[in-house]
Amino acid sequence: MSEIQFKYFYGTESDTYTFYKIPKLLITDDYFKDISNDAKLLYGMMLERVSLSAKNGWYDEENRVYIRFGIKDAMELLRIGKNKAIKLFAELDDETGVGLIERKVQGQGKSQVIYVKSFMSEVYKSNLKEFENETSRGSDFKPLEVSEVNPNKNKYKENIRDLESNPIDEDMVRLEQEVREQLGVEALKHDMPYDQDLIEEIYELILETLLCQEQSVVIASSRYPMDLVKRKFKRLSIEHVRYVITCMQQSTSKVKNIKKYMLATLFNAPSTINAYYRAEVNHDMAVG
Repeated sequence: MSEIQFKYFYGTESDTYTFYKIPKLLITDDYFKDISNDAKLLYGMMLERVSLSAKNGWYDEENRVYIRFGIKDAMELLRIGKNKAIKLFAELDDETGVGLIERKVQGQGKSQVIYVKSFMSEVYKSNLKEFENETSRGSDFKPLEVSEVNPNKNKYKENIRDLESNPIDEDMVRLEQEVREQLGVEALKHDMPYDQDLIEEIYELILETLLCQEQSVVIASSRYPMDLVKRKFKRLSIEHVRYVITCMQQSTSKVKNIKKYMLATLFNAPSTINAYYRAEVNHDMAVG
């Protein structure tokens, strides 16, 4: 096979790729540490089929989305043999594995269908509860503590079943709405119509940071505890976002990594916003 010379990425070229949706928790959460990476990739492929099934109206009598995804599909997509494909299905299955999929035959003579299970880690619940407590009472932030994980397979299945009755979508939508209201996203987009995309990017970065499970993060070449970063981000308001946009508009230097720049500006906003506007007022008074 001839050697291919791959090119560098420039700007936002990486956004042109299409991706399989593999939830980050599937990689980082201890619940799923014993699942092979190939099985996790297979789950991501099945998630893509879930989206297609929903669009095509593939629901059962209980309004549950199902997919058609056989051993041969896994063999072709993953370029693996039949035995390996069977093993990966077994890892995900509710009877032989962790319970992320459920396989059923739709009736006599009909083909097998798969129900891909939704899941939500206690980490998300803790983050949501912490965010709500912080915004409702304004108390001091307490570091998140992830509940102890019981590795027992049956206990894990009980957790999965519990989470099915409280799916991630509902809590995520609620958290997203609370953050949007806290930041005044719609009001900002109305006042700054030419910066709507930037406003959404800032909102997404703040939400992503509040849900981050890392213990620390590097901001402007310095490493900070994640609980400190989240505490600062929970203090952000519409004026802070407006201030960050103003700083970005007034910056004359070329920004190599816009995400890192926004993260640093948002992190420092509660500490620098008053000094910035005071300097603006002093400048206007001196000029006037």
